[in-house]
Amino acid sequence: VCGSGHYDSVAIGGMTILNQEFGESVYEPGSSFLLAKFDGVLGLAYPRLAEILGNPVFDNLMVQEIVEEPVFSFYISSRGGELLLGGTDESLYVEPINWLPVTDKGYWQIKMDSVSVQGVNSLCPHGCPAIIDTGTSLIAAPTNETVALHHLIGATPTNIGEFVIDCARLSSLPHVTFVLGGQEYTLSAQQYVRKANDIMTPEGPLWILGDVFLRQYYSIFDRGQDRVGLARVRQPAEQ
Repeated sequence: VCGSGHYDSVAIGGMTILNQEFGESVYEPGSSFLLAKFDGVLGLAYPRLAEILGNPVFDNLMVQEIVEEPVFSFYISSRGGELLLGGTDESLYVEPINWLPVTDKGYWQIKMDSVSVQGVNSLCPHGCPAIIDTGTSLIAAPTNETVALHHLIGATPTNIGEFVIDCARLSSLPHVTFVLGGQEYTLSAQQYVRKANDIMTPEGPLWILGDVFLRQYYSIFDRGQDRVGLARVRQPAEQ
């Protein structure tokens, strides 16, 4: 990607951020942006990951005292979604909130206790780093654990590095459970892990709990206390 840096006022949902630095892209290789239904990327991780020096958008929201709390939260659903800057929407989740401390201030990285397949702790048995990432559509894992997981669920490798499962078998496939902060988060076969590229950090490749995971749970990102909160999404019948 090639481009240049600029400053401008940025308006989001009635809030205006002054002198926000951003990168203007004038050349993007490949077809990612050509096929995408969006025009840019709004990063909400810690400043260390910013490609351009200066405060990211949410940091400026805090510095300029535009938000009431140093918190933002996501509700992701096939029926639509919500990003709330400055707090949480209690109508969209059911307490309690499971708070997980951030272990590295780059991505929203936390420690995952383990991953089990049909109740058996098969992966990440001694704990491992993971990130809660709304910018990842699926769930990703380090290559060796991705291969092991697909073996456990009976997926067949292809000659292009992917794995396939006969859709007729979905109802018979095992559940996959992620344990975070001592609490279990279980996904059915219709929801869970598919292969994606590794993200590397000084600690090694990470698990990424993306939108497939986050559709099931309301997520809260707390910059004031450097923690991530997860709560069960309130179902339509409960609203």
